[in-house]
Amino acid sequence: MVTVKHLISGYEVLCDGRVKPSSILKFMQDAATVDANNLGADYTSMRRDDMIFVITKLMVRFKRMPMLNELLEVRTWNGKIQGVSFNREFVMTVNGEEVARATTRWVLVSYSGRRILRPDSLKCSVLTNPDEEIGIEPERRIKPTEENILTVSYSPTFTDLDSNGHVNNTRYADFLVDYCGVNLLEKNIEGYEIHFASELVPGDTVEIKAFNDDGKVSVIGTKGDNKQAFASYIALSDK
Repeated sequence: MVTVKHLISGYEVLCDGRVKPSSILKFMQDAATVDANNLGADYTSMRRDDMIFVITKLMVRFKRMPMLNELLEVRTWNGKIQGVSFNREFVMTVNGEEVARATTRWVLVSYSGRRILRPDSLKCSVLTNPDEEIGIEPERRIKPTEENILTVSYSPTFTDLDSNGHVNNTRYADFLVDYCGVNLLEKNIEGYEIHFASELVPGDTVEIKAFNDDGKVSVIGTKGDNKQAFASYIALSDK
């Protein structure tokens, strides 16, 4: 378990000063990396063992959105291991006040073959804390409504990619904001959830559709072979 502090900068917020949903995921990623490094699961060592962690689901819930120039503290720990899935939990505070919490699901895969590996394949020990429940759980499946409000085509760009050669998971939160088809300046963002079905790499083309469902907008990405790339939603309320 670790706690990492981050002063929210101007390039990490929306134009109204609220933190970008993708910035929250970057703060979470940074904190998780610190914790993993402390446990011996650093990226260099894992790549040497031909394995990496790949995210499969995430959920973020806000009590209120952190703002520009606030000092955000991100506490993270390893939760349960369920089958092949590693749970990682997060609680975020500002001046001791809880502002958000999040939960993520990860699987261990071989880097070269992209095969899912058993948790006991990991060369280091993972200290789990299953007794501290986060209190939120990703949906089993994100199913859109029939009300399609926006359709766009997307192909990964060079700056979308991370060191694993695929679109970094934080970018999918930008897709939610950019392609939800709603003026978010008029809405409160209550939270969001993303399911990662198939990694996006250079050369892929994805059809992204947004579906409105009374305050919850689903954003779904489908590849040219009709294979789902990701499914997500952003939960909104009126200001």
